[in-house]
Amino acid sequence: MPKIQLVAPPCPRCIKRGQLVRNLTVRSLLITEAKKRVEDIAYYLCMSSDCEVSYYSKSPNEVFTTKEVKVPIWYKKDASPKYACYCNEITEEEAFNAAKETGFTEMSEIIEFLREKVKCACVAKNPSGLCCTPLFPEAIASGLRAKQEGN
Repeated sequence: MPKIQLVAPPCPRCIKRGQLVRNLTVRSLLITEAKKRVEDIAYYLCMSSDCEVSYYSKSPNEVFTTKEVKVPIWYKKDASPKYACYCNEITEEEAFNAAKETGFTEMSEIIEFLREKVKCACVAKNPSGLCCTPLFPEAIASGLRAKQEGN
């Protein structure tokens, strides 16, 4: 049987295609006032760094902005802090500094170094609902390069 691929509708504000996210993710990350507007429908994460939309649905009126999300979305231009791991609340800068200081190359090593225990709740804590962002491996690589260069 062929695999069916669902194409996300474009964001109603920036017209770029988004990424499907679980309803649980949207409900977990919206502030209380916005959470009241969540329905049992499909939502998408706007993937544009310049757009103020965080989540949207196929209905043009179903839009949540970045101001309605409890955490900054790492790739949005004004995100502060930029999280590399939402579950353990580790910023990109912390991951970079830990890799530079320790020489660790694995995400789990750095998380244990910084937080003692690895927690995983990506569906409820990461705006994409997926496992940690691509920033973590990038932060490790940058930290290791800085260590090798002696900076």
